[in-house]
Amino acid sequence: MTRTRRRLRYLVAAFGALALTAQLGVNSPEAEASTELRFWHLNMCGNVCWKPDAPHNYLPGTDSRGEVSVRAAQIVESVGNYNPDIVTLNEACYSQYRGIRAALVARGYHATYASSGTGGQCDDHDDSVGNGFGMAIFSKQPIAAPREIHNLGTATHPNLLLCADTALGSRPVKACSVHLTAASAEQRALQATNLASLAAGWHATKPVVLMGDFNAEPLDPVMDKFYSHSGGEGIFQEADESDTAYSASWPAGAVRGRSGEITFSSAASPPALKKIDYIFLSAADFRAVEGDSLYGGERRISDHRVYRGGAAWQ
Repeated sequence: MTRTRRRLRYLVAAFGALALTAQLGVNSPEAEASTELRFWHLNMCGNVCWKPDAPHNYLPGTDSRGEVSVRAAQIVESVGNYNPDIVTLNEACYSQYRGIRAALVARGYHATYASSGTGGQCDDHDDSVGNGFGMAIFSKQPIAAPREIHNLGTATHPNLLLCADTALGSRPVKACSVHLTAASAEQRALQATNLASLAAGWHATKPVVLMGDFNAEPLDPVMDKFYSHSGGEGIFQEADESDTAYSASWPAGAVRGRSGEITFSSAASPPALKKIDYIFLSAADFRAVEGDSLYGGERRISDHRVYRGGAAWQ
């Protein structure tokens, strides 16, 4: 990473079912961040992503139902290592969320969850009671009730956004778990426009944090809505925007750009490697941003990677 930032990375071998403490670096001094504010995000890929030949076959020899309890335990372990202020999840089955919620609430977190809609990659959902496939926010500070849900799409093609009025330390913030569609570039552009408009309104009174899977790479025109620099028209900086290892697309002499570490690996052969997950922090309110994605090797728990960020107040 660049400037005065210290690398957030601590090395992990995998998100396996065995030796979690060693693999997730509980005792590693590198697990400490250099910034006062911490953020943690993962697209979980539901609980039926398991396939015998999948590149993220993290639980060999088991059926998919093992993904509920085991994956929840692994996520709680990783969150515990990093001690973030705000955690967001995409593609979380309600059964997984319940286990994660119980563990993190016991550690002092507050939680909220919303279904993304019908279906999804869960084999234990019941759409009639809204407990299927969705997104979650966890915060060290209280979350205002009731939960806040916005439809970024249309009635025909809905896309739900989960947000919360919470705080980072003593300062109020608006935090959102974002998951823009992968189905259609046109729908994604509409959703991004609606999300950016909502964020601008919220920012009139408080800092804004958007975390999640945007299903677009940094230089995609749809991301213009969020970046406050490098051709963007938005109000945000992104946690991993200053990593010089990914600076090939930056203008000459630039100290940041629209790039960052890989957060997604497809099941294709060879796999498509992309940055499509983001931690966006309103640029007027935060400084010293840093980000890092954690690769779990062949036993990783999702086709996405855990993505962590750090920042300090302006």
